[in-house]
Amino acid sequence: MSSYSINEKIWKVLFRLGEQADLERFEDILVLAEDRMLAITADTGMFFNIMLKAMKARRILEIGTSTGYSTLWFADAVMQNNLEYTKTGKPIITIEENPSKVERVRKHFDEAGVKEIIEIREGMAKSILSRMLKDYQNNNNKNEAGLFDFIFIDADKENAIDYFELTLPMLRVGGIIAADNMLHPESCLQEMTKYGNYVKNKPNVQSVTVPIGNGEEITIKIS
Repeated sequence: MSSYSINEKIWKVLFRLGEQADLERFEDILVLAEDRMLAITADTGMFFNIMLKAMKARRILEIGTSTGYSTLWFADAVMQNNLEYTKTGKPIITIEENPSKVERVRKHFDEAGVKEIIEIREGMAKSILSRMLKDYQNNNNKNEAGLFDFIFIDADKENAIDYFELTLPMLRVGGIIAADNMLHPESCLQEMTKYGNYVKNKPNVQSVTVPIGNGEEITIKIS
């Protein structure tokens, strides 16, 4: 397996979770709403994986872990990019409110061999992000090493704009914030259209909607 392919242990878990997501997506199995994977599509995962490798991303923040499918795509890229990782803690921070999903995702990360590079923060995303931003702003030694290269928003859609505003100060110039569900499903469109319009009119960033998977808003921090 070449250095540009997916880590074998990660791929095995991704393949299994991808099959589960497809069964849920096409309603071949019935799952309680709170237990649904709500995962990105496989082509979206590969898109982000390639993008993160091209960016040489070393620090990633994810809002909405669910069962860790997207996180594993990110982890593969970070493992390739971070020969020594960072000195600012684990290179990936992922936030999830649902305790049962946190329990499941710990097993997935362990099985994929990536638990040592992922920090799971359990609780309400807005509260966790507010504390993170406050800690960052109170740090008198703020520098590039403390900033994120990539931030992924895939949680409750009504708070997507708040998540963007809370995380933008913690993103490096040239870094990217991505948001899922810009085009699908229909239940997300009203809130995510608001989000898309908001970031497209935000100064100091440039944003585009990419029609891959469920639709991704890709926003780069210009200054």
